[in-house]
Amino acid sequence: MNNTLQARIVSRLEREPDARAITFLDNRGRHEWIAAGTFFDDAAKCATFLSESGLSKGGVCVIVLSSGDIASKAVLACVLLGAAPLLVAPPSIQTAGAFSSLSQILRGVIKRIRPAIVILESSLLESESDLASVGEGSETRILAGNDIDISGPKWRLRTPLVEGDLAALQLTSGTTGFPKICRWRQDAVVAAIDGMADAMRVTPQDIFLNWTPLYHDMGLVNNFLLCMALGVPLGMMRPQDFVKDPSLWLRGLDTLRATVTWSPNFGFALAAQRVRDEDIAGVQLGHVRGFWSAAERIHYETMVAFYERFKSLGVRREALKTNFGCAENIGGATFSDPDGAFRFERLDRTAFFRERIARPADETTRAQPPLIVVGAGKGHPQLQVRIVSEDRQPLPDGHIGEIALVTPSRMEEYIGDPEATAHAIVDDLLVTGDLGYLRSDELFWVGRVQERINVRGVKMDPSDFEPALHAIQGLRPGCFAAFGVDDTIRGTQRIVIVTEVKSATNRTGDEFKSDVRRHVFLALGVNVDDVLLVREGTLTKTSSGKRRHQYVKNLYEGGELVEYLWNGPVQTGVRG
Repeated sequence: MNNTLQARIVSRLEREPDARAITFLDNRGRHEWIAAGTFFDDAAKCATFLSESGLSKGGVCVIVLSSGDIASKAVLACVLLGAAPLLVAPPSIQTAGAFSSLSQILRGVIKRIRPAIVILESSLLESESDLASVGEGSETRILAGNDIDISGPKWRLRTPLVEGDLAALQLTSGTTGFPKICRWRQDAVVAAIDGMADAMRVTPQDIFLNWTPLYHDMGLVNNFLLCMALGVPLGMMRPQDFVKDPSLWLRGLDTLRATVTWSPNFGFALAAQRVRDEDIAGVQLGHVRGFWSAAERIHYETMVAFYERFKSLGVRREALKTNFGCAENIGGATFSDPDGAFRFERLDRTAFFRERIARPADETTRAQPPLIVVGAGKGHPQLQVRIVSEDRQPLPDGHIGEIALVTPSRMEEYIGDPEATAHAIVDDLLVTGDLGYLRSDELFWVGRVQERINVRGVKMDPSDFEPALHAIQGLRPGCFAAFGVDDTIRGTQRIVIVTEVKSATNRTGDEFKSDVRRHVFLALGVNVDDVLLVREGTLTKTSSGKRRHQYVKNLYEGGELVEYLWNGPVQTGVRG
């Protein structure tokens, strides 16, 4: 069999035309299953329309749409044409923050890869002249999502693809600047799907429910492409609907009788904090065998809180799963035990931060509370995980270094960036830029290389600060940036924290700043040099929900945060 994504999906959809393929839950949880044959036919008609609009084999179609019916059919149409989809976060996500710039990203993408087509939300072309003009000066055609016509003839496959052909492009998270563009080959995407399916023991009897976006590889590869290729029914929700009402996720799991679902750590936290009992009356979740957490640092406290909140609905502790992956590896790389509970370790804080060694805490001498680190599982059957030093030498178990993978599903290159490609791909290694350590083949992820903060020999990741900030009343949970600024006089770095304040608060700035310094010192044993409080909604995240610590650092050093500072609680009822 031709080992391409195109061949896998076409064969499956043609072989089982009456099987359930996909359903889209609306913001009230309503849905209707679409048969594989119907979905395939609509995608084939969409492929004809895109072909007549200028898209052909090997070309690129940039899709800037919400993760729904039209976006899904456009992705599948690209697969049929042998063209590469490149999904970009739509306006509803991109504009959430003071420093988002969808037009800047699109102009950069068009300049670098010269796509044949860009599909934008129709409302944008009507209201945002800056976006409507992104294709000027190029041969790229700008289309509105509503213009896509699926009433014409179906596309007929002409020349089958081969394993080395282009399958898709994917933006990296862009936490440190303009996102890089990964190039994925057909055989590499197939290897990713097979490796993930083996690790999770996926069968056609499974049902997936996914609220993570198609413009992130968790949504695109771990869910959409995997389900389309393997014949697994897939339910999809829009991420903005989940954020507004997390109970929709749990109700959807119950309604679909879903067995597998995915979320970043913040999604589990949001559900545990905001879902009310009356929102989930009658919901049962004992049939879900995998609540997979990935895409950002996984906090033990979050997993426990989710379990405690929903165990009455049948959530089993062993159903809570963990994963590490990246766009460079095309989806998931490591997976926790499909039959057991996720692993975690209690570590000595001094050894972790000063020596960069994950040494188990001495339970008999509790001079300070242990640091709890959650495991991300073991490499899938086709993949090996290694931890390497700065000079790319292997490190023993328990030593923190850079995560490197020997993997058949790695990207081919960063398009237009040979220097970054050479840094990431070294012989048979894919060097990810992530930090972690191994313990008996279990990977423990602890941060990003470029975001490390170094203070007098103490090395920290910005995510280390999250539990301390989370405990402070009046700060928006998870909405912060932490970074180090070089201090030549001290010969080390100063710690800076920028954090959002909730609009509804009566606390003063001095109270917040004092709490930040006290909580961080008690948790990490370091002093925060500067605390900036900014208004709610200021700090933008990446399209995958990751914090942009390095990006905010650049804004801080350039003095660009001043106009977004929080000016204290709103005074009401004051007489003039």
